[in-house]
Amino acid sequence: MNLAQVLRTAPDAPSAFQSAGQRSAELYADILAVAPGDGRVDAEAVQSRPSILRRTAALLSEALPPGTDRLVCAAPDGIAATTALALHTGLPFATVTGTGDDARLTGEAHVGEHTVVVVPLVATARDAAPPVLAATRAGMRVSCVLSVLDSGDSSVADTLLEQYGVRFHALFSTTPSRAPLGSATDQKEVDPR
Repeated sequence: MNLAQVLRTAPDAPSAFQSAGQRSAELYADILAVAPGDGRVDAEAVQSRPSILRRTAALLSEALPPGTDRLVCAAPDGIAATTALALHTGLPFATVTGTGDDARLTGEAHVGEHTVVVVPLVATARDAAPPVLAATRAGMRVSCVLSVLDSGDSSVADTLLEQYGVRFHALFSTTPSRAPLGSATDQKEVDPR
C-alpha cells in the first residue's frame, strides 16, 4: 500500500496532501504562467525552472510502464526533462542526435531493453520519430512516448500507434479545449512485456 492509499483510508489523515489531480492542475498553471503572452508554451522556459522540472518528473514517473529499463530522448530538446525523470526514477538514459535516417543513439543501449522515449513538447508524431526509430534500430523495445505538452491535435497518439506501434501519453495539452489531460495515475499503463 502506498502513502496515498494509506492517507485515503486513515480516519485522521491530514488534508494537507494534494491529490494527483490537484498536483497536476497546479503544475499546468505554473507551466502556463511561464508562457509568453502569445499563448504558445515555450518548452525551454519550462525546462529551465527547477521547481517545474521536479514536479514534471514526478508526474511523468507515474506514467512509466512497469518494467521500463531505459529512457531515450532527442538531444538537445529532451535532455533537461529526461535528466529530471532519470534522477527521479534512477533509470539510465541515452540520447539521440540527428534526424531521419541520420538519427544516432548515443550512450549505453542494450538489445531487448524496454524503453520509453521522452519528448517534452510534441506537435506532430514526427517530433517523436527520430528517437523512436533510433532506439528501434538499436534493438530496443519502445513501449511508449511520454511528453509534458501535446501541442498537436488528437492524431498524434493515433499516428504513433499506427506507424510505430508505440503508445503516447502527454501530461498536458496546450490546445485550450483539451487543457489538462488528467493524472497519469488515472491511466496507469500495463506492463509492455
